[in-house]
Amino acid sequence: MGDEPGITRDRIYGEADWNGTRFGLVDTGGIVPDDEAIIPANILKQASFAIDDARALVWVVDARKGVTPLDEELASLLRGTGKRVLVAANKTDAANLESDAGEFHSFGFADVFPISAEHGNGLGDMLDSLAADLRVSRPTGGGGDEDAGEPAAESSQSREINLAIVGRPNVGKSSLLNRLLGEERAIVSPVAGTTRDSVDTLLETSGQTFRLIDTAGIRRKGKTLEMAEKLSVVMARKSLERADVAFVVLDVEQGIAALDAAIAGYAVEAGCSIILVLNKWDTLENKLTGTVSAYERKVRDQMKFLSWGRSLLSPALTGQRLQKLLPIAIRAHEARGRRIPTSRLNQFFEEQVRQKVRHHAREDPRGSRLHVQYITQTGVRPPTFVVFTSGGKAGLHFLFLRHLENRLREEFDFFATPIRIIERHKSRKRQR
Repeated sequence: MGDEPGITRDRIYGEADWNGTRFGLVDTGGIVPDDEAIIPANILKQASFAIDDARALVWVVDARKGVTPLDEELASLLRGTGKRVLVAANKTDAANLESDAGEFHSFGFADVFPISAEHGNGLGDMLDSLAADLRVSRPTGGGGDEDAGEPAAESSQSREINLAIVGRPNVGKSSLLNRLLGEERAIVSPVAGTTRDSVDTLLETSGQTFRLIDTAGIRRKGKTLEMAEKLSVVMARKSLERADVAFVVLDVEQGIAALDAAIAGYAVEAGCSIILVLNKWDTLENKLTGTVSAYERKVRDQMKFLSWGRSLLSPALTGQRLQKLLPIAIRAHEARGRRIPTSRLNQFFEEQVRQKVRHHAREDPRGSRLHVQYITQTGVRPPTFVVFTSGGKAGLHFLFLRHLENRLREEFDFFATPIRIIERHKSRKRQR
């Protein structure tokens, strides 16, 4: 991601295949064992979870700096795990630095590999050693065989729903993730901007697998001064591009800001179904003079472009009402992938659309009227429709487009998902 220290904070999961041996990788934040500050202490906590689950540990050290007091502390921590530790002496780009990697043998670990992560030097030898150990220690036969579970994993993968959790810094995104998971998988702290990576976590429920994507808080462009924060915004927006459903977390205590609308707009551009999670509701519940419905209407007034989005009041820290979120996400995901049979769409067009065309079709100066011929669905995720027009001047009136979208939602239950409508116009010249 970059040269700035401290970019990785949460656990980042990935998969690797080395000469036919497949294994999972977990990248952790930089560990500072005795640092009592909130973020370093939580990074250590997250790294400890990864260490407990791991079969082998790759400890990356800086060969240019040599052994430091912090390395000595970490060596003691890793020895105490009783697991195999491979020491990756990084930044051995020059030949004379390979000898410097030798001093890390003093920690008593048998496997020390001089490498250059940037250029790939030495990684082959380390991966050969690691893969050989994994092949030997892999259980065979019985219910513990990892390979035996792969077909089920692939079946589950086909049913995965990608859920992106987005919002401004410090609105409760990671707290929401932890409540959904039932464990502290993501770092939670009152420091804005704690999450910098987009972290994928699988959540399996009965009959449905979710891939939860916790993203960094998105700031205004003028506020993203550090390189790490700029990368965070880029990664958050990329996460939306691969999401099926976006949980847009709003802090009702702070009020709805212009940036909240901008973030929701990013999700709309990406074609995500959208659930507005009105967080920290418990702090306002006894202070409001109006009803819950009135507050939700106020939110929608501030985000008029998102009138079709579903909102849910949910104080993430207490977990109240959260049991409704995943069923709502499933419904939104199904709507996003819904394809309407052509015969049904034609019937809808005759019954609901043609009668409105005369009110909203555009007249050109010569008196020629724009005709709406028919409509067809050309795509899903999000649902995309093409309206074919002829005569007059291209350009369907916004009132007609709004009517068409609303009727499509009502008729076919496009719940909490954006609909894209494209006009294709055949002019009189082309007709001749």
